Amino acid sequence: MERQDITNTNLENSMVDTSDRIMGVGDFIWLWLGMTAQMGVFLLGASFTGRISYLQALLAMIVGNLIVSVILILNGDVGTKYGLNFSLYLRAPFGEHGRKIPTFMRALTGIFWFGIQTYYGALAIDIAIEYLTGFSNWFLWYIVFAIVQILITAGGIGWIKYIENIAGPALAVLSLWLIYVLVKGHSFGEFIAMELNDRLNFWAVVTANLSYWVTVAVNISDFTRHIVVEEPDGSFIKRNKVSIFGQVPGITIGMVLFISVGMIGKYYTGHGNPVDMISSSLGGYFMLVGLLIILLAQLSTNVAANLYAPGNILSDIFSEKLNFSKAVLVAGGIGMFTFPWYLLDHFLTYLPLVGAFLSPLPGIMIVDYYLIRKTNLDMNDFRELTDRYEYSNGFNPAALITYVVAGLVGIRFLKYSWLVSLPTAALLYYILMNSWIKKKYPNNVL
Repeated sequence: MERQDITNTNLENSMVDTSDRIMGVGDFIWLWLGMTAQMGVFLLGASFTGRISYLQALLAMIVGNLIVSVILILNGDVGTKYGLNFSLYLRAPFGEHGRKIPTFMRALTGIFWFGIQTYYGALAIDIAIEYLTGFSNWFLWYIVFAIVQILITAGGIGWIKYIENIAGPALAVLSLWLIYVLVKGHSFGEFIAMELNDRLNFWAVVTANLSYWVTVAVNISDFTRHIVVEEPDGSFIKRNKVSIFGQVPGITIGMVLFISVGMIGKYYTGHGNPVDMISSSLGGYFMLVGLLIILLAQLSTNVAANLYAPGNILSDIFSEKLNFSKAVLVAGGIGMFTFPWYLLDHFLTYLPLVGAFLSPLPGIMIVDYYLIRKTNLDMNDFRELTDRYEYSNGFNPAALITYVVAGLVGIRFLKYSWLVSLPTAALLYYILMNSWIKKKYPNNVL
């Protein structure tokens, strides 16, 4: 194949040089606090109320977050070491054309989540505006809030970092205040000892937590490529210390805190929807502060987790027509018309399905990067379109077969999709690559 220069001059979709990196430990902690403080996490916590004890739920969150943190750190090294984003790296395991299938799946997931988060943010704005002025039109605020988020994300990682560094600490403080207000005047011991009906299995709760973050686990290199690192070729621990000390506490503290808001709020108010929870239990300006939490939560999550990845993916796949900003506009525009108010009726089914379709990807990517290529990549194969990852007409059959089989296994065991899909993908991909692809396409693997 003739070498074609495919370098995208848009910083958001190019390989990031070490001199251009801007994110440290604190930035990653606030990034994760901002991403975990979202409506879906509140709803997830509310769905646990009366079905698993609070202490068991917290333990499940900690176990799940430790597992997902390992995946995040391992999968993020390709960004830390080489400055590669998710979409570009998938050229190695899937092939130039094959990568479009999983990247579109990741983009589509983010787009749907963008609609859901924007819907709840719009409801919070509408209740606040109605309280202050008497005017109510949630659909108007839905459009306005979507546009604001699209414009912020289109500004790139610098704008996202700025928003997260404000929203992260603000959300942590405001959520602790909200827990205090909800518990005040009640017996917290009663909540701890609440009666359980229709019990949830502990590992099903762990899987729900894992499924929640499979989207970010897939494209974490989009963020780790911006990590400040002195020696990209140094030891794994040294070059990933920001990733380790930023992500592990950030995601764990965030999930424990915001799951607690959902569980406690549902128990004391009877409302699973945090917007209803706050508007019905808090009066006056306290209600406005509570609604501010909801609004900040949706904003901080959408710009980082739900629009940034689709922007990178679409601007990479359609680089001749879309730069990053235009791609964010397209992704956000589609997300506005996903009818999120209907998706929410199937929330606990939707999460495991996401896990089933996406969790094979980290398994494939980690095995490919560490066991097949031994973390050694030639950057020329990513700056230019060469025949290195041509495989069979641009498709790696091992990756595609693994993706389909592991996804179907995840659907078969839907309640535990993450726990079965990822290891199935890792094992099957390793076997197929070593027994088949290395022999048939040796130049595509070395």
